[in-house]
Amino acid sequence: MIAKNRAPNPGKRVTVVALVAAALLLGGCHRPKKYESTVEITRLSVVRQDETGAPTTTDVEFSYVECPGTQTEVVRGGKDFATCVGQKLKVGSRAKVKVLHRWDPEGFYNYDVFEVEGCPRPPDPNDEASYKIVRECADWTVNGSKVGFQCNYQNKKDVNKACPWFKSH
Repeated sequence: MIAKNRAPNPGKRVTVVALVAAALLLGGCHRPKKYESTVEITRLSVVRQDETGAPTTTDVEFSYVECPGTQTEVVRGGKDFATCVGQKLKVGSRAKVKVLHRWDPEGFYNYDVFEVEGCPRPPDPNDEASYKIVRECADWTVNGSKVGFQCNYQNKKDVNKACPWFKSH
């Protein structure tokens, strides 16, 4: 049997290269990003204590002072977090938070606060006590007179421009 020399199929090569390039690009689209922001502490609450009275679970409520609108968040943390924030934070003080913005398997972006003023807070996937309220509020004007305010919830341009971890799409 004699082997024939075949010319490579350029169309097949281009298709393979295009598929590899697309896979690399799509993989890069959903890379997690870390951000840091300043918040104002609005509430510190010990949720649980051990038998000696030491906190084992604490909620920290804060608002993002660098973001337009009103963004309120409550994060709950365990014993190490509770001890750390109890020593460092006071209601009304400002603190730095570190945020991880990542792609969620459900098909949207989400974020978690993983550190508050140097106090590590490993996010718990089963945590149902932490929550986020992200909105952009402005005066509501009718016939030239301010009659109240109107709030738009998440995915608004000004909020996402200043604080990109709020983007969900």
